Amino acid sequence: MPDWSYHTFFKPLLFRMKSETSRDLTLHTMNTLAKLPFGDKIIQFFGHMQPSKELEQKHAEITFPSPVGVSGALDPHLNGTKAFTNLGFGFIEVGPITVLPQISERSILRDIEKETLVYGNFHENLGLDAALVKLQSLKRTTIPLGIMIKGEALQEYEKLVQKLDEHAAFFVIDAQGASYLDHIRELTPKPLVLELTHKKVMNFTEDIPVDGYIIREGIERDDGVELGQMEMHHLKESIQQLLPYNKPIIASGGVHEPSDAMELFRAGASLIQLHSGFVYSGPGLPKRINERILYEKHPISKPVEQTGWISFFLMGLGVFIAGIIALIIGLTEVLLPYDEQYLGIQKEEIQAFSHHLFHFMSHDRICLAGVMISAGFMFMQLSYHGIRNGEHWAKKVYVIAASLGFLNIFYFMGFGYFDKLHFIYYLIILPFFLYGLYQARNLTTGSKGLNLYNTLSWKRSQLGQSLFVISGMCLLSAGIVISIIGMNGVFVKEDLMFFALTPEQITAFNDKLIPLIAHDRAGFGGALISEGFLLLTIALWGYREGAKWVWWTLTLGGLPGFLTGVGTHFMIGYDNHFHLSPAYLLFVFYLVGLVYSYPYLSRSGENKMNAVSVLKAEKV
Repeated sequence: MPDWSYHTFFKPLLFRMKSETSRDLTLHTMNTLAKLPFGDKIIQFFGHMQPSKELEQKHAEITFPSPVGVSGALDPHLNGTKAFTNLGFGFIEVGPITVLPQISERSILRDIEKETLVYGNFHENLGLDAALVKLQSLKRTTIPLGIMIKGEALQEYEKLVQKLDEHAAFFVIDAQGASYLDHIRELTPKPLVLELTHKKVMNFTEDIPVDGYIIREGIERDDGVELGQMEMHHLKESIQQLLPYNKPIIASGGVHEPSDAMELFRAGASLIQLHSGFVYSGPGLPKRINERILYEKHPISKPVEQTGWISFFLMGLGVFIAGIIALIIGLTEVLLPYDEQYLGIQKEEIQAFSHHLFHFMSHDRICLAGVMISAGFMFMQLSYHGIRNGEHWAKKVYVIAASLGFLNIFYFMGFGYFDKLHFIYYLIILPFFLYGLYQARNLTTGSKGLNLYNTLSWKRSQLGQSLFVISGMCLLSAGIVISIIGMNGVFVKEDLMFFALTPEQITAFNDKLIPLIAHDRAGFGGALISEGFLLLTIALWGYREGAKWVWWTLTLGGLPGFLTGVGTHFMIGYDNHFHLSPAYLLFVFYLVGLVYSYPYLSRSGENKMNAVSVLKAEKV
């Protein structure tokens, strides 16, 4: 459930439900997906949220993949623990866990305008036995778990620590647990972190021998505990109060946008935990924070140019030029000498038999050419703007899409028709791809992001991104369908209506004509799969504030495919609107996506100025 789907489709529906119902439904669904075979891969594919290695931090002898965690109070029933490991978090707090279950009789209240949550009982949990069942089902987690334990007596803390020790990277204890600190130390070697509310921090004067502090989210009020962005002031005050003790500080809550996280880090927080911000800003918030942290490490310096991009660029240029050549052939000759040699007839004979059929063959080759031009341009953009600047996601997109494109050769061989030109074309571009792959083999740099605020342009961009994702999925699906049709029935009903012939009549005229058309159709479908994957993954993984080149890649990269795909139908008179309706709808998605994406993808000045001013302030 990345941000583009959360804000566009799910959040409006979920916020119509009771808070507990929407929370449990969301977390349970995500967790179920994460536990399926390859479920974590699916989540990673659509979110691409894995933290960069550069974000690793070590506190209290624990390695945190990212300084961003999630509060245990957000998930009292442990419905989303497995899913959280795939959302860019560097650690997960579990709990509070008590020996016996605690049930809240008061609903969580939401104020959507103020973006706040009010909990009647902040210590709700399912109890030790049920929690153990949930934790054991995780088997192995890739990120640290911090388990919050609460009890009334020493015996309860002893039981909690003994049962939960194998699952915990560290324990979080409250003031009551701190009074049994020596006993707990004898039971576990794991670091102990002391939980403090803002009020307790303000009266905190004793240097208790713990390994760190966590400032609990929420502001106490008469009807419960209120969470929201207004916590930031209290959190920063509490951090300043705890800094003299020189121990790691976890600030929990308050963060609704990357700028909030940056404020807490600058105030002295070692780690942060999300709660209400995760609900209102969406599951992409940890990723946005991680990318902003990477950006602030080197906000002004020019990135080191990576090797391999030139070879990749030349391959993309080769695809682009080949597409232009194919377009010229499709608009003029249509059939090449070796095509005519394979058929045993001249193109004039096909025109005499059915000029509509000949134009249909032209339409297939023009459509293929448009897709090649689009894909070639996207490959060049990914090489120059992405791979050259060390963007790992760009390399991943390029390699997978190119690999899918190379598999097209098996389509051509499947019909007993050896297309010499395509084979030579593959022989020319394949070495560039392989050499680029070898040179860029160690490129693992994480992506940086400018985004600081939940601006209006950011909110609108969720719709733009979702439309591009849908468009990419549609193109990918269309490519698969066309490939299957090309390898089986070859024609759809509208095709046969256009040239007013049956497959039997075409075969009777020349038994090699349908295999030739089938090879063109399957090849076009395969190329469309590659282009659809490019569009889908660029929209999924490269969509960041200020990435203006991504907007131009989507804009100019989509035009050749659309213009040839729709324009050639009208050029040859194949203007069946039912047949073209998916292309019309896709073009609407494409245009609306461009309009809603532009302010966000082109927006960079404000955030750059903020980064520069922060840097100057730190130097002073």
